[in-house]
Amino acid sequence: MSKKLIEGDGFNIEVLFENEQIIVINKPAGISMHAKNSKDQSETIYSIFRSKLASNDHLRGGIVHRLDKDTSGVLIMAKTIKELDYLQQQFASRLVDKTYIALVWGHLRHPRARIELPIKRSTKAPNKMSIDALGKMAISEYKVLAEYNKYSLVQIDIHTGRTHQIRVQFAHMGHPIVGDKLYGGKPMPEGLSRQFLHAKSLALSIEEGLLKQNFEADLPKDLTDFLESING
Repeated sequence: MSKKLIEGDGFNIEVLFENEQIIVINKPAGISMHAKNSKDQSETIYSIFRSKLASNDHLRGGIVHRLDKDTSGVLIMAKTIKELDYLQQQFASRLVDKTYIALVWGHLRHPRARIELPIKRSTKAPNKMSIDALGKMAISEYKVLAEYNKYSLVQIDIHTGRTHQIRVQFAHMGHPIVGDKLYGGKPMPEGLSRQFLHAKSLALSIEEGLLKQNFEADLPKDLTDFLESING
């Protein structure tokens, strides 16, 4: 099917795929997944697509997984309760292939590596996660795609789906995501207005008995423009 754009408040959302069971979009940065509470009237991914989605929850029905507000990329949503359960089971069973592209500060010691670090909500800052031996194990694998003067471009496959997993793990290793206001600990570079983190692809079965289907979203213009600016 041909891709289409859905207009939002100051942005357009690209629909990558849609059928009777699911809708897959290229989520833009700057929009939250769902309202914080019943009084929150801000536009969200859920409010935009609410009429299409399974309605098991008046705030977030049909939302299978999440991307942070300032993370862009592939996002899948369910249009029926049956499909929602089927997709959520795959995420819970770690059967979904999830690949991200990130720009991190500095140069990593190894060109590729597996990261196994437990994550737990911070007791000092409730809005943050932290590496903690009492937390749940989070597993990621990365490979370096390119190195710049102060940065490294990495591809990251995550095998678990902990909150802020990539952001907190790389910050813990001393290589925070460039532009990350929560974990970065560094000023926002000129030419960038948000964290350089993009969900590049998502592969899963969309119907019982079918092989995995892969959905991809190219890096958005704000991130490709920044790469070009540091490559000169």
